Amino acid sequence: MNRIRKALLAISGGHFVVEWYAAFLPPLVPVFRTRLGFSLGAAAALGASLPIVSGLVQTVFGLLSDRMRHANALIVTSSILAAVSLALLPLARSFGWLLLIFTAIALSLAMFHPQAAAGTSQLSVSNKGRFMSVFNFGGSMGSFVGSLVVIPLFGLLHFERFWLLAIPGIALAFFQAFALPRQEYPEGAERTGKGGRMTDSPAFKGYIVLVANAMLTATIFNGVTILLPLLFQELGFQPGKAGVYLAIGSLVGAIANVIGAELSDHIGRRTINLIGATGVAVTLLMFVLTGSTSIFWFPAMSFFACFTLSSNIVFAHELVTNHRGLVSASIMGLSWGVGGVVVIILGQWAQHTSITSAYHLLIGVAAILVVFAFLLPTRHAISAAGASVPTQKQG
Repeated sequence: MNRIRKALLAISGGHFVVEWYAAFLPPLVPVFRTRLGFSLGAAAALGASLPIVSGLVQTVFGLLSDRMRHANALIVTSSILAAVSLALLPLARSFGWLLLIFTAIALSLAMFHPQAAAGTSQLSVSNKGRFMSVFNFGGSMGSFVGSLVVIPLFGLLHFERFWLLAIPGIALAFFQAFALPRQEYPEGAERTGKGGRMTDSPAFKGYIVLVANAMLTATIFNGVTILLPLLFQELGFQPGKAGVYLAIGSLVGAIANVIGAELSDHIGRRTINLIGATGVAVTLLMFVLTGSTSIFWFPAMSFFACFTLSSNIVFAHELVTNHRGLVSASIMGLSWGVGGVVVIILGQWAQHTSITSAYHLLIGVAAILVVFAFLLPTRHAISAAGASVPTQKQG
Protein backbone atom coordinates (compact mmCIF):
# COMPACT_ATOMS: atom_id res chain seq x y z
CA MET A 1 0.00 0.00 0.00
CA ASN A 2 1.50 3.34 -1.05
CA ARG A 3 1.68 6.34 1.25
CA ILE A 4 -1.29 8.14 -0.28
CA ARG A 5 -3.63 5.17 0.17
CA LYS A 6 -2.33 4.50 3.66
CA ALA A 7 -2.93 8.12 4.62
CA LEU A 8 -6.44 8.03 3.15
CA LEU A 9 -7.19 4.84 5.08
CA ALA A 10 -5.95 6.38 8.32
CA ILE A 11 -8.05 9.51 7.80
CA SER A 12 -11.24 7.78 6.67
CA GLY A 13 -10.79 5.17 9.41
CA GLY A 14 -10.49 7.98 11.94
CA HIS A 15 -13.67 9.50 10.57
CA PHE A 16 -15.42 6.16 11.05
CA VAL A 17 -14.30 5.89 14.66
CA VAL A 18 -15.12 9.39 15.90
CA GLU A 19 -18.53 9.32 14.21
CA TRP A 20 -19.12 5.77 15.48
CA TYR A 21 -18.67 6.91 19.06
CA ALA A 22 -20.72 10.08 18.52
CA ALA A 23 -23.57 8.05 16.98
CA PHE A 24 -23.89 6.10 20.23
CA LEU A 25 -25.13 9.15 22.09
CA PRO A 26 -28.47 10.30 20.55
CA PRO A 27 -30.22 6.90 20.89
CA LEU A 28 -29.06 6.75 24.52
CA VAL A 29 -30.56 10.16 25.42
CA PRO A 30 -34.04 8.64 26.11
CA VAL A 31 -32.37 5.99 28.29
CA PHE A 32 -30.60 8.64 30.38
CA ARG A 33 -33.74 10.77 30.42
CA THR A 34 -35.61 7.90 32.06
CA ARG A 35 -32.77 7.24 34.51
CA LEU A 36 -32.04 10.84 35.50
CA GLY A 37 -35.44 12.41 34.92
CA PHE A 38 -34.64 15.57 32.93
CA SER A 39 -37.10 17.45 30.71
CA LEU A 40 -37.73 17.23 26.96
CA GLY A 41 -36.07 20.63 26.49
CA ALA A 42 -32.99 19.48 28.41
CA ALA A 43 -32.89 16.26 26.37
CA ALA A 44 -32.96 18.25 23.12
CA ALA A 45 -30.19 20.51 24.44
CA LEU A 46 -28.12 17.45 25.39
CA GLY A 47 -28.43 15.99 21.90
CA ALA A 48 -27.73 19.38 20.34
CA SER A 49 -24.54 19.77 22.40
CA LEU A 50 -22.76 17.46 19.95
CA PRO A 51 -23.14 19.62 16.82
CA ILE A 52 -22.90 22.86 18.81
CA VAL A 53 -19.59 22.12 20.53
CA SER A 54 -18.06 20.18 17.65
CA GLY A 55 -19.21 22.82 15.19
CA LEU A 56 -18.29 26.05 16.92
CA VAL A 57 -15.03 24.82 18.46
CA GLN A 58 -14.07 23.28 15.13
CA THR A 59 -13.31 26.76 13.83
CA VAL A 60 -10.62 27.13 16.49
CA PHE A 61 -9.06 23.82 15.47
CA GLY A 62 -9.28 24.91 11.83
CA LEU A 63 -7.16 27.95 12.63
CA LEU A 64 -4.80 25.78 14.66
CA SER A 65 -4.36 23.19 11.91
CA ASP A 66 -3.42 25.95 9.45
CA ARG A 67 -0.55 26.94 11.74
CA MET A 68 0.72 23.62 13.12
CA ARG A 69 3.73 21.99 11.47
CA HIS A 70 2.65 18.51 12.58
CA ALA A 71 -1.10 19.08 12.39
CA ASN A 72 -1.84 15.37 11.85
CA ALA A 73 -1.32 14.98 15.59
CA LEU A 74 -4.83 16.41 15.91
CA ILE A 75 -6.23 13.38 14.06
CA VAL A 76 -4.44 10.90 16.32
CA THR A 77 -5.45 12.74 19.49
CA SER A 78 -9.09 12.89 18.42
CA SER A 79 -9.31 9.09 18.19
CA ILE A 80 -7.90 8.73 21.70
CA LEU A 81 -10.16 11.42 23.19
CA ALA A 82 -13.32 9.91 21.68
CA ALA A 83 -12.44 6.42 22.90
CA VAL A 84 -11.59 7.51 26.45
CA SER A 85 -14.71 9.69 26.69
CA LEU A 86 -17.02 6.84 25.74
CA ALA A 87 -15.33 4.59 28.30
CA LEU A 88 -16.26 7.15 30.98
CA LEU A 89 -19.96 7.06 30.10
CA PRO A 90 -20.82 4.70 33.03
CA LEU A 91 -19.69 7.47 35.43
CA ALA A 92 -22.49 9.79 34.31
CA ARG A 93 -24.63 9.93 37.45
CA SER A 94 -26.07 13.39 36.82
CA PHE A 95 -27.08 15.58 33.90
CA GLY A 96 -23.98 17.73 34.39
CA TRP A 97 -21.57 14.80 34.13
CA LEU A 98 -23.48 13.45 31.14
CA LEU A 99 -23.21 16.82 29.41
CA LEU A 100 -19.47 16.87 30.14
CA ILE A 101 -18.96 13.50 28.44
CA PHE A 102 -21.07 14.57 25.46
CA THR A 103 -18.91 17.69 25.24
CA ALA A 104 -15.68 15.67 25.32
CA ILE A 105 -16.81 13.49 22.41
CA ALA A 106 -17.92 16.62 20.57
CA LEU A 107 -14.42 18.05 21.08
CA SER A 108 -12.94 14.95 19.46
CA LEU A 109 -15.12 15.64 16.41
CA ALA A 110 -14.03 19.28 16.38
CA MET A 111 -10.38 18.29 16.63
CA PHE A 112 -10.60 15.74 13.83
CA HIS A 113 -12.55 17.33 11.01
CA PRO A 114 -10.61 20.44 9.87
CA GLN A 115 -7.20 18.80 9.53
CA ALA A 116 -8.64 15.56 8.15
CA ALA A 117 -10.61 17.38 5.44
CA ALA A 118 -7.70 19.69 4.60
CA GLY A 119 -5.34 16.72 4.33
CA THR A 120 -7.77 14.74 2.18
CA SER A 121 -8.13 17.62 -0.28
CA GLN A 122 -4.37 17.42 -0.95
CA LEU A 123 -4.32 13.73 -1.84
CA SER A 124 -5.63 14.15 -5.38
CA VAL A 125 -5.56 16.83 -8.06
CA SER A 126 -8.14 15.56 -10.56
CA ASN A 127 -10.54 13.62 -8.29
CA LYS A 128 -10.95 15.86 -5.27
CA GLY A 129 -14.66 15.15 -4.99
CA ARG A 130 -14.08 11.39 -5.12
CA PHE A 131 -11.36 11.44 -2.46
CA MET A 132 -13.45 13.67 -0.21
CA SER A 133 -16.36 11.26 -0.64
CA VAL A 134 -14.17 8.39 0.58
CA PHE A 135 -13.28 10.49 3.62
CA ASN A 136 -16.93 11.29 4.34
CA PHE A 137 -18.05 7.74 3.53
CA GLY A 138 -15.98 6.56 6.48
CA GLY A 139 -17.79 8.99 8.76
CA SER A 140 -21.23 8.10 7.40
CA MET A 141 -20.57 4.40 7.88
CA GLY A 142 -19.41 5.10 11.42
CA SER A 143 -22.74 6.84 12.09
CA PHE A 144 -24.61 3.95 10.47
CA VAL A 145 -22.91 1.23 12.50
CA GLY A 146 -22.98 3.23 15.73
CA SER A 147 -26.69 4.04 15.51
CA LEU A 148 -27.54 0.46 14.61
CA VAL A 149 -25.57 -1.36 17.29
CA VAL A 150 -25.70 0.98 20.30
CA ILE A 151 -28.93 -0.35 21.82
CA PRO A 152 -27.97 -4.04 21.28
CA LEU A 153 -24.53 -3.29 22.77
CA PHE A 154 -26.18 -1.56 25.71
CA GLY A 155 -28.27 -4.67 26.31
CA LEU A 156 -25.19 -6.90 26.03
CA LEU A 157 -22.54 -4.92 27.88
CA HIS A 158 -24.58 -2.50 29.99
CA PHE A 159 -22.81 0.74 30.84
CA GLU A 160 -20.42 -1.00 33.25
CA ARG A 161 -18.52 -2.67 30.39
CA PHE A 162 -18.68 0.13 27.84
CA TRP A 163 -14.93 0.61 28.35
CA LEU A 164 -14.42 -2.36 26.01
CA LEU A 165 -15.67 -0.21 23.15
CA ALA A 166 -12.71 2.13 23.61
CA ILE A 167 -10.25 -0.51 22.38
CA PRO A 168 -10.84 0.01 18.60
CA GLY A 169 -10.27 3.75 18.95
CA ILE A 170 -7.00 3.32 20.82
CA ALA A 171 -5.80 0.71 18.32
CA LEU A 172 -6.62 2.99 15.39
CA ALA A 173 -4.68 5.84 17.00
CA PHE A 174 -1.54 3.70 16.94
CA PHE A 175 -2.05 2.97 13.24
CA GLN A 176 -2.63 6.65 12.50
CA ALA A 177 0.57 7.62 14.30
CA PHE A 178 2.57 5.53 11.81
CA ALA A 179 0.42 5.87 8.67
CA LEU A 180 -0.04 9.63 8.61
CA PRO A 181 2.88 11.71 7.29
CA ARG A 182 4.90 13.71 9.79
CA GLN A 183 4.46 16.86 7.74
CA GLU A 184 1.03 18.38 7.29
CA TYR A 185 0.60 16.93 3.81
CA PRO A 186 1.97 13.76 2.18
CA GLU A 187 5.23 13.95 0.27
CA GLY A 188 4.77 15.29 -3.24
CA ALA A 189 1.48 17.04 -2.54
CA GLU A 190 1.39 20.70 -3.40
CA ARG A 191 1.02 22.97 -0.39
CA THR A 192 -1.43 25.70 -1.22
CA GLY A 193 -0.90 29.19 0.07
CA LYS A 194 -2.15 29.95 3.55
CA GLY A 195 -1.25 33.61 3.66
CA GLY A 196 -3.42 36.59 2.92
CA ARG A 197 -6.95 37.33 3.96
CA MET A 198 -9.89 35.11 3.10
CA THR A 199 -11.76 38.18 1.88
CA ASP A 200 -9.11 38.68 -0.81
CA SER A 201 -10.52 35.73 -2.72
CA PRO A 202 -12.48 36.94 -5.77
CA ALA A 203 -15.26 34.41 -5.05
CA PHE A 204 -15.54 35.22 -1.34
CA LYS A 205 -19.18 36.34 -1.63
CA GLY A 206 -20.06 32.98 -3.13
CA TYR A 207 -18.31 31.30 -0.21
CA ILE A 208 -20.50 33.25 2.26
CA VAL A 209 -23.62 32.03 0.43
CA LEU A 210 -22.26 28.48 0.56
CA VAL A 211 -21.72 28.72 4.33
CA ALA A 212 -25.30 29.97 4.77
CA ASN A 213 -26.49 27.10 2.59
CA ALA A 214 -24.59 24.59 4.74
CA MET A 215 -26.04 26.15 7.94
CA LEU A 216 -29.61 25.74 6.68
CA THR A 217 -28.96 22.11 5.70
CA ALA A 218 -27.41 21.40 9.09
CA THR A 219 -30.33 23.02 10.89
CA ILE A 220 -32.80 20.75 9.11
CA PHE A 221 -30.78 17.56 9.49
CA ASN A 222 -29.87 18.21 13.14
CA GLY A 223 -33.43 19.16 14.01
CA VAL A 224 -35.03 16.08 12.52
CA THR A 225 -32.46 13.53 13.73
CA ILE A 226 -31.95 14.88 17.27
CA LEU A 227 -35.67 15.14 17.99
CA LEU A 228 -36.53 11.77 16.37
CA PRO A 229 -35.54 9.54 19.36
CA LEU A 230 -37.52 11.84 21.67
CA LEU A 231 -40.54 11.72 19.38
CA PHE A 232 -40.41 7.94 19.30
CA GLN A 233 -40.14 7.84 23.09
CA GLU A 234 -43.31 9.93 23.39
CA LEU A 235 -45.05 7.62 20.93
CA GLY A 236 -44.14 4.65 23.12
CA PHE A 237 -41.79 2.96 20.63
CA GLN A 238 -38.90 0.74 21.74
CA PRO A 239 -35.54 2.61 22.13
CA GLY A 240 -33.96 0.59 19.36
CA LYS A 241 -36.47 1.80 16.77
CA ALA A 242 -34.99 5.29 16.61
CA GLY A 243 -31.51 3.76 16.37
CA VAL A 244 -32.58 1.73 13.35
CA TYR A 245 -34.03 4.81 11.66
CA LEU A 246 -30.86 6.83 12.31
CA ALA A 247 -28.69 3.95 11.11
CA ILE A 248 -30.60 3.58 7.85
CA GLY A 249 -30.47 7.33 7.38
CA SER A 250 -26.68 7.30 7.88
CA LEU A 251 -26.24 4.44 5.41
CA VAL A 252 -28.35 6.15 2.77
CA GLY A 253 -26.50 9.39 3.50
CA ALA A 254 -23.17 7.66 2.93
CA ILE A 255 -24.34 6.50 -0.50
CA ALA A 256 -25.69 9.95 -1.31
CA ASN A 257 -22.41 11.54 -0.28
CA VAL A 258 -20.46 9.39 -2.75
CA ILE A 259 -22.95 9.95 -5.58
CA GLY A 260 -23.14 13.69 -5.00
CA ALA A 261 -19.37 14.10 -4.81
CA GLU A 262 -18.77 12.09 -7.97
CA LEU A 263 -21.45 13.98 -9.89
CA SER A 264 -20.14 17.33 -8.67
CA ASP A 265 -16.84 16.69 -10.44
CA HIS A 266 -18.77 16.42 -13.72
CA ILE A 267 -21.94 18.54 -13.59
CA GLY A 268 -20.88 21.21 -11.11
CA ARG A 269 -21.11 21.92 -7.38
CA ARG A 270 -23.99 24.41 -7.72
CA THR A 271 -26.13 21.89 -9.60
CA ILE A 272 -25.58 19.35 -6.84
CA ASN A 273 -26.72 21.92 -4.27
CA LEU A 274 -29.89 22.63 -6.26
CA ILE A 275 -30.70 18.92 -6.40
CA GLY A 276 -29.96 18.46 -2.71
CA ALA A 277 -31.95 21.47 -1.52
CA THR A 278 -35.00 20.61 -3.59
CA GLY A 279 -34.84 16.99 -2.48
CA VAL A 280 -34.60 17.96 1.21
CA ALA A 281 -37.63 20.25 0.94
CA VAL A 282 -39.82 17.67 -0.80
CA THR A 283 -38.85 14.66 1.31
CA LEU A 284 -39.09 16.55 4.62
CA LEU A 285 -42.58 17.71 3.65
CA MET A 286 -43.61 14.13 2.87
CA PHE A 287 -42.04 12.86 6.12
CA VAL A 288 -44.10 15.30 8.19
CA LEU A 289 -47.30 14.68 6.20
CA THR A 290 -46.98 10.93 6.83
CA GLY A 291 -46.81 11.39 10.61
CA SER A 292 -43.01 11.74 11.03
CA THR A 293 -42.62 7.98 11.38
CA SER A 294 -42.12 6.90 7.76
CA ILE A 295 -39.27 4.46 7.28
CA PHE A 296 -39.15 5.56 3.64
CA TRP A 297 -39.27 9.35 3.81
CA PHE A 298 -36.77 9.72 6.68
CA PRO A 299 -33.94 7.96 4.78
CA ALA A 300 -34.97 9.87 1.65
CA MET A 301 -34.56 13.15 3.54
CA SER A 302 -31.19 11.94 4.85
CA PHE A 303 -30.13 11.12 1.29
CA PHE A 304 -30.62 14.66 0.02
CA ALA A 305 -29.31 16.29 3.22
CA CYS A 306 -26.02 14.38 2.81
CA PHE A 307 -25.90 14.76 -0.97
CA THR A 308 -23.62 17.81 -0.77
CA LEU A 309 -21.41 16.93 2.21
CA SER A 310 -18.22 16.23 0.28
CA SER A 311 -18.85 18.43 -2.75
CA ASN A 312 -19.42 21.50 -0.55
CA ILE A 313 -16.03 21.08 1.15
CA VAL A 314 -14.34 20.99 -2.25
CA PHE A 315 -16.62 23.83 -3.40
CA ALA A 316 -15.46 25.95 -0.47
CA HIS A 317 -11.80 25.21 -1.26
CA GLU A 318 -12.42 26.35 -4.84
CA LEU A 319 -14.09 29.58 -3.71
CA VAL A 320 -11.44 30.42 -1.08
CA THR A 321 -8.08 28.94 -2.01
CA ASN A 322 -6.18 29.78 1.18
CA HIS A 323 -6.72 28.83 4.85
CA ARG A 324 -7.95 25.33 4.00
CA GLY A 325 -8.31 24.23 7.62
CA LEU A 326 -10.47 27.22 8.54
CA VAL A 327 -12.52 26.93 5.35
CA SER A 328 -13.12 23.23 6.02
CA ALA A 329 -14.15 24.02 9.59
CA SER A 330 -16.69 26.59 8.43
CA ILE A 331 -18.48 24.08 6.21
CA MET A 332 -18.12 21.01 8.43
CA GLY A 333 -18.17 22.75 11.81
CA LEU A 334 -19.51 26.28 12.08
CA SER A 335 -22.56 25.47 9.99
CA TRP A 336 -23.40 22.40 12.08
CA GLY A 337 -22.75 24.28 15.30
CA VAL A 338 -25.22 26.99 14.34
CA GLY A 339 -27.66 24.27 13.31
CA GLY A 340 -27.27 22.72 16.77
CA VAL A 341 -28.03 26.03 18.47
CA VAL A 342 -31.26 26.24 16.51
CA VAL A 343 -32.18 22.74 17.72
CA ILE A 344 -32.09 23.97 21.32
CA ILE A 345 -34.64 26.61 20.35
CA LEU A 346 -36.67 23.94 18.56
CA GLY A 347 -36.50 21.77 21.69
CA GLN A 348 -38.01 24.56 23.78
CA TRP A 349 -40.67 25.10 21.13
CA ALA A 350 -41.44 21.36 21.08
CA GLN A 351 -41.74 21.27 24.87
CA HIS A 352 -44.46 23.94 24.75
CA THR A 353 -46.17 22.67 21.58
CA SER A 354 -45.09 19.35 20.03
CA ILE A 355 -42.18 17.80 18.17
CA THR A 356 -44.29 17.60 15.03
CA SER A 357 -44.87 21.35 15.30
CA ALA A 358 -41.09 21.85 15.40
CA TYR A 359 -40.83 19.78 12.22
CA HIS A 360 -43.32 22.16 10.59
CA LEU A 361 -40.93 25.03 11.26
CA LEU A 362 -38.13 23.08 9.59
CA ILE A 363 -40.20 22.84 6.41
CA GLY A 364 -40.00 26.62 6.22
CA VAL A 365 -36.22 26.43 6.65
CA ALA A 366 -36.09 23.94 3.77
CA ALA A 367 -37.93 26.40 1.51
CA ILE A 368 -35.31 29.07 2.32
CA LEU A 369 -32.58 26.52 1.55
CA VAL A 370 -33.88 26.12 -2.00
CA VAL A 371 -33.69 29.89 -2.52
CA PHE A 372 -30.09 30.04 -1.25
CA ALA A 373 -29.07 27.19 -3.55
CA PHE A 374 -30.04 29.35 -6.56
CA LEU A 375 -27.79 32.13 -5.23
CA LEU A 376 -24.63 30.01 -5.35
CA PRO A 377 -22.10 30.95 -8.08
CA THR A 378 -21.81 28.91 -11.26
CA ARG A 379 -18.55 27.53 -12.65
CA HIS A 380 -18.52 30.33 -15.21
CA ALA A 381 -18.98 33.00 -12.53
CA ILE A 382 -16.12 31.57 -10.45
CA SER A 383 -13.82 31.43 -13.49
CA ALA A 384 -14.75 34.98 -14.48
CA ALA A 385 -14.09 36.27 -10.96
CA GLY A 386 -10.70 34.57 -10.87
CA ALA A 387 -9.76 35.92 -14.30
CA SER A 388 -10.64 39.48 -13.27
CA VAL A 389 -8.02 39.56 -10.50
CA PRO A 390 -4.90 39.75 -12.76
CA THR A 391 -6.69 42.33 -14.90
CA GLN A 392 -7.39 44.50 -11.88
CA LYS A 393 -3.78 44.21 -10.75
CA GLN A 394 -2.50 45.21 -14.19
CA GLY A 395 -4.83 48.18 -14.26
